[in-house]
Amino acid sequence: MIKTAAATLLCLITFLSIAKADSPLELSMKRTAKAFKQLNLDLKAPVDASKPDYLALVDTLKAEATKARALVPQKAAALPADQQAAMVAAYQKSIDDLTATYDALSQSIQAGQWDAARATMTKILDQEKQGHKEFRVQKKDGPGAPPATTIVTPTPPAANPPATTPAQ
Repeated sequence: MIKTAAATLLCLITFLSIAKADSPLELSMKRTAKAFKQLNLDLKAPVDASKPDYLALVDTLKAEATKARALVPQKAAALPADQQAAMVAAYQKSIDDLTATYDALSQSIQAGQWDAARATMTKILDQEKQGHKEFRVQKKDGPGAPPATTIVTPTPPAANPPATTPAQ
């Protein structure tokens, strides 16, 4: 009986850990987000001597985009077969456009055109938001979802009666 319960518990834990595991696409997007955040922070006050570091971050962005392009978004997998190919093609074009923007960012950094690089970072952010809107499965409890709990406004405290001093 104890062995059966332990085996069942082990299977449940294994299943839950697999169910919560990030997909290869999600892992790639996390690495992209990390590199993007670092580069965005660095470009607020760029230093010419750090160009190789900035270009390495752009290379990371491009490499992750290449990996992501070869994957299929979860949203496409949930569609009927006749619609999947069209969504995958649109997804791949979106990634190709993003990669072209990464190339423009790299050129701006190499030329030391920091204002252009920051403007390109804004464009990249807009492209990523649009791509997520089109190709990402929206989680019910994720950002933008209604709160899971009801917000309760506190009631004002009862008026305190004036303090009375004992009669002497």
